[in-house]
Amino acid sequence: MARAIDLSGKSAVVTGGASGIGYGIALALQEAGAEVAVTGRSSETIKACEHSTPYGEFAVHRLDVTNDLSIEEFLSQIPRIDILVNNAGTIVRQGKEYQPDQFAQVINTNLIGAMRMSHACLGKLVIAKGAILNIASMFSFYGSLATPAYAASKAGLVNLTKSLAIGWAAQGLRVNAIAPGWIETKLTASLSESQPERYQTIIERTPMKRWGRPQEIGDAALFLCSPAASFITGHTLIVDGGYAAA
Repeated sequence: MARAIDLSGKSAVVTGGASGIGYGIALALQEAGAEVAVTGRSSETIKACEHSTPYGEFAVHRLDVTNDLSIEEFLSQIPRIDILVNNAGTIVRQGKEYQPDQFAQVINTNLIGAMRMSHACLGKLVIAKGAILNIASMFSFYGSLATPAYAASKAGLVNLTKSLAIGWAAQGLRVNAIAPGWIETKLTASLSESQPERYQTIIERTPMKRWGRPQEIGDAALFLCSPAASFITGHTLIVDGGYAAA
């Protein structure tokens, strides 16, 4: 059966692609025919992704997006990049992001890390007339009592997306973002047990009355990274089951 979107012959990089939303995106790109390299920061993360998928295998690499030497070493192993997905991120809970050092750590990974990767990959992306996709968040648009650095970094990604879209359009690049809502991943799986009232409140506020799945973010990413979105740049697509509209 012919693919609705065919990325055969394309090469994609998904930072933080070993699990959760990143894995959902990597799987969608691979299913569409792209060669996909996923990255992780820890040995445990990398090992978890070293297995076959229904569509083949990922090339799995260690990468620290806060470290220029790590990025340089990684890119020396990647001859071509048509698609860059800046998904690597971090969050520090329990109110610790109010501490300046913790705040800076989150900003350095989530926002500056995306800029580091985009800049480092620029040459390869220009050759391919490629696409960059930044993974923002619903907290790009809301304040966060518990995680102010995370919210600030994701808000920054939305405007970074707009700025790079304007700045690099003349070189043939498109730059977009996705803002996921509440998505079922390993990181959020325990919420239904540890905070059942909050879990239920989220469902009640969401018009579609459920949490999203990583593959649904993957489907949105596939569209934005494909020729089907050839006249879309600088846009942040909210994928949240209607949560932001409620």
